[in-house]
Amino acid sequence: MTKHLRWPTVLYAATLAMTVSGCVARAGWQYLPNPAAPAGKSLPVVLAVRTFKDDRPDANHTYLWLCMLPLVPYCTADYDRPDSANGFLTMSAYDFRPATDLANAAASEMRNSGLFRDVYVTDRSVEPEAQLMLRGVIHDTNWQGTRYAYMLGPYQGLLYATGLPIGSVDDTLTLDLQLVEQANKRVLWTYTVNGESKITESYYKHFSDDFSYPQIFRDGMKGAVESLRAYVNSQPESFWSSMPYPTEPGLPVYPATAADAADDAGAPAAH
Repeated sequence: MTKHLRWPTVLYAATLAMTVSGCVARAGWQYLPNPAAPAGKSLPVVLAVRTFKDDRPDANHTYLWLCMLPLVPYCTADYDRPDSANGFLTMSAYDFRPATDLANAAASEMRNSGLFRDVYVTDRSVEPEAQLMLRGVIHDTNWQGTRYAYMLGPYQGLLYATGLPIGSVDDTLTLDLQLVEQANKRVLWTYTVNGESKITESYYKHFSDDFSYPQIFRDGMKGAVESLRAYVNSQPESFWSSMPYPTEPGLPVYPATAADAADDAGAPAAH
């Protein structure tokens, strides 16, 4: 009888180990930009990408622990800020700094676009070495996950090993981009990156793919660069070649909006 029980026991132990190893692993932001555009003539201007503003909701709720109870078919989690949450479908945490990581990713896309003489990231509200500034406001990085427990409680891993789904994940990302002429605070171009990714995970397909934010942003930046390129081409060369730096004397001063003033002061703008 002991021999007959040995294989199920080993299988359960191995499955449990796989489950535990997945749940204690930490995922991290990794970004691969879209391919660089063919070499060509770039604008005679420098672009500073300001660290993005974080305007996301701040509510994280998890009920994933319910899946350890017998007769529970599934359990869920809903995180507005997954970077400050613990416990996902197959990962324990997500090392993600949205304001910095997304700004750096946007800068890499702007470099690869070939549109600008130089591109760099800054955390200053005014950058004297750049005629243009790209601003970003992050509105949504929602993460929703559903784990399938199959009413087996702590023995759910036995079915995962057969290839049945562990659960599903729904990631959303929404942010606004603005291209600003620094000398007079004029907004020249705007674009909204808005995307969603839904994935069903199993041990044999999409395992540990809890977070699709890099791919969502990468796909969204394809459209952003195309839109920006169209705007650039719509302006005469003299518009770009005569664009002043923000520190040059005798510049016209355009009235700043309330949103600009609040943003420059580091305070949230009124809605």
